[in-house]
Amino acid sequence: MAAEEPEIILDVKDTIAFVTLNRPRALNSLSLGMVHRLLSINQELSQPGTKVACVVVQGAGGKAFCAGGDVKEVVMRARAGDWSYGSSFFRAEYINNATISQLPIPYIAVIDGIVMGGGVGVSYHGTFRVATERTVLAMPETGIGLFPDIGASFFLHRLPGHIGRYMGLTGQRLTGAEVKDAGFATHFIPSSRLPDLERGILALGPSAADLAKVDSMLHSLEQPPAAGSGHSALLEWKLPLINAHFGLGSVGEVVASLQAAVDAAEGDGGNGSGSEAARAFLRDTLAAMRRGSPLSHAVTWEMLRRSAAGHLTLQQCLQLEFWLARRFVAGEADFLEGVRALLIDKDNKPRWRYGDVKQVPGVVVQRLFEPLPDEPPLFSGCMGVTAAGAHASRM
Repeated sequence: MAAEEPEIILDVKDTIAFVTLNRPRALNSLSLGMVHRLLSINQELSQPGTKVACVVVQGAGGKAFCAGGDVKEVVMRARAGDWSYGSSFFRAEYINNATISQLPIPYIAVIDGIVMGGGVGVSYHGTFRVATERTVLAMPETGIGLFPDIGASFFLHRLPGHIGRYMGLTGQRLTGAEVKDAGFATHFIPSSRLPDLERGILALGPSAADLAKVDSMLHSLEQPPAAGSGHSALLEWKLPLINAHFGLGSVGEVVASLQAAVDAAEGDGGNGSGSEAARAFLRDTLAAMRRGSPLSHAVTWEMLRRSAAGHLTLQQCLQLEFWLARRFVAGEADFLEGVRALLIDKDNKPRWRYGDVKQVPGVVVQRLFEPLPDEPPLFSGCMGVTAAGAHASRM
């Protein structure tokens, strides 16, 4: 009987380390073993004197870079009474995210295909993220009763306009060049040129440790903008709509604004309310908001507010997210029910704790952010992060 292939393949060619997420039948979703292995590799690459000049991370199978963490396994164990597995998973995952951000060598994530949740964490915190026309990226956590994690509280509010709120609250997908325009990717390269990327980085040899040389090589492979347009639909017409609705003062106002826009478009029969594409975009956005957990929406809003108001570092954000994740795994929110409905029983009928975000008590949200005295901090110096921006949010 043939030996089973490892879920993480490390192949060092000369001075370049190629790391392959090798769980293609699960769209390369991250198991606890994969997270531990990635953390071990990245910690080794962080050591002074490493002989590796650059690391390239990719997904096996051609369909996905990484569809996220294996939350089904986390929830099945939690429902059986073992929530310590989920605690271990998120702890290792978040420490790995921070380790990636501090690597002393260039880190290139080839985000070809599906990239969601934990897959964003394995890519965004690196130096370079290469999207292709096949890239489909989303942060779908509120739809399963979780919240955008893996450092999302650090980077979502730094994306153009209010794209971060839109992505974090709706779970909607970005495709192709939109991924670069939103700031999730640093380069957009046709998938047909990915073999050239590998050849190019190998040709650099030890000089692949030079960020400017790697950036220049990647830039030489990029697809020139189409004639008459340097941007995708995201920046051409979606972003103004996103800003108009998601720039409001609370989740409740966002939903009410979207509902009013959809009602107005239906009331005039589509005349004078923008293009059909814009009307469809608003309808889809509203439907996505209606599907998600109201408690998760409230937590996501407060999480992003705290991060922006407190100017939290990545490590502080990950610490805050760990406290949240531990509580969500322990059944204090909608996570167990959301995963049950969408991934285990697949009845697609989650029974959320609250029917509307306006029904979510502020005290419930605030309690979820409290430090956990029985959990050691992820990083030294992160225990006081809740003091930052701790005044009440306008939910």
